[in-house]
Amino acid sequence: MRWVWRVLGVAYEEFVVFRRQWMWIAQWLMSTVGIVAILAAWGGSEAARHMAVALLVAGGWGTGLNVAAQRVGWDRIWYAYEKRVASPLTPAEYLLGALVGALVPTFLTELPTAFAIAALAGVSLGGLALVLLLSIVGVLLGLFLALAVILRIRNPVNISAVTNPLQTLTTMLPPVFYSPAALPEPLRSACAAVPTVALTDLGRALAGLPHTYPQWLSAASVAAWLVATLVLMKRKLNWGLE
Repeated sequence: MRWVWRVLGVAYEEFVVFRRQWMWIAQWLMSTVGIVAILAAWGGSEAARHMAVALLVAGGWGTGLNVAAQRVGWDRIWYAYEKRVASPLTPAEYLLGALVGALVPTFLTELPTAFAIAALAGVSLGGLALVLLLSIVGVLLGLFLALAVILRIRNPVNISAVTNPLQTLTTMLPPVFYSPAALPEPLRSACAAVPTVALTDLGRALAGLPHTYPQWLSAASVAAWLVATLVLMKRKLNWGLE
């Protein structure tokens, strides 16, 4: 059970950052509620139902890509990474601890908001619970993708200058907060290869909402991205003197 305490130790160190700078959580909460209010006002209850799914998926993705991965990247710059290598931590324990600590703002913002919207808009809470499990996959996928990129930067100056645009590129431009059905072909079909689009569309299917792609296609896209990004990340996640 020692590995549990090591993971919790890394997670607590990550949580301390948010405790000392709680305005980050307040900012995310205000942004989340604001976006939901805007879309619900323009699109009504149908938009709110889809928003509940998108919040969970995009929130998980952003947690892995722009919070946990960013922390690992900064550790490399500030030489805290070497300190962890010299400790009893394994790479898996280190990454898991960073993820657990990074999930704090997600649980305090996107998760309560999404379930409140779902209850008000008539989305099945059982289906939304399945989407929550899917969002964990999004957390891992976002982490793997971000680390596969930032660990290859030779002279990193500002990690957030990489992860922030990457999150915007993968959540705001593609059909995550709106349906892929709004796009013309062949762009609509091509978007199935975007990991966030495949995750969100699969989440809509699990929640019993209208979805665009066959579930097997979305699942295959997500699985392919998981394998590819995991391999690319592991090639650069050196641990020790290797």
